[in-house]
Amino acid sequence: MMKIETFPLGVYQANSYLVSKDNQYMIVDPGSKPDFLISRIPTTSKVLAILLTHGHFDHFAAAEELAKHYNVEIYVHIEDEELLYDPQKNYSDHRNVTCDQHVHAFDKPYLQIGPFKINVFHTPGHSPGSVSYLIDQSLFTGDLLFKNSIGRTDLYRGNSYNMMESLKFISSLDGEIAVYPGHGALTDLKAEKSTNPFILSLKRNHK
Repeated sequence: MMKIETFPLGVYQANSYLVSKDNQYMIVDPGSKPDFLISRIPTTSKVLAILLTHGHFDHFAAAEELAKHYNVEIYVHIEDEELLYDPQKNYSDHRNVTCDQHVHAFDKPYLQIGPFKINVFHTPGHSPGSVSYLIDQSLFTGDLLFKNSIGRTDLYRGNSYNMMESLKFISSLDGEIAVYPGHGALTDLKAEKSTNPFILSLKRNHK
């Protein structure tokens, strides 16, 4: 059975997730405090990969140190790869955060990493290479979808039209899907379809 631990870290309290199954781990969006995250993973466990939902520094600032420690790859969509290398594009210009080692830029709809079967949805809008990862019935949305809100679209290569198209796609998913957002409280897709004003506006505009 899959286990997910949530840790809001860093100056923007971005949610970092430790996802484990069969004593194997993936780290999603490690935005800060690599030593703390290492302390939360048993030394008898194996870390397989680091997954980024997008390339803003508050979601990857600890990724390179963790990747070196565990000798694993950092998965990022190819459209956001450039953000990792440029502090102005990843909005860390005052901190100068970059990530240029262990990076695996990809553009695939599916990943198999150890026991984890991952559907990858390209959901641009907040950034050009934003993705949402669906693992079992758990959806990691990054800064696409929050509880009763959505991510901003006024950052580098953000796009409001793409954001709404991505929300339209995500809201088309069926089933009991838990939502693990990039910031804030956990939620679920059924609740967001019923209460999120941005998703509700899609329904109104569709009529």
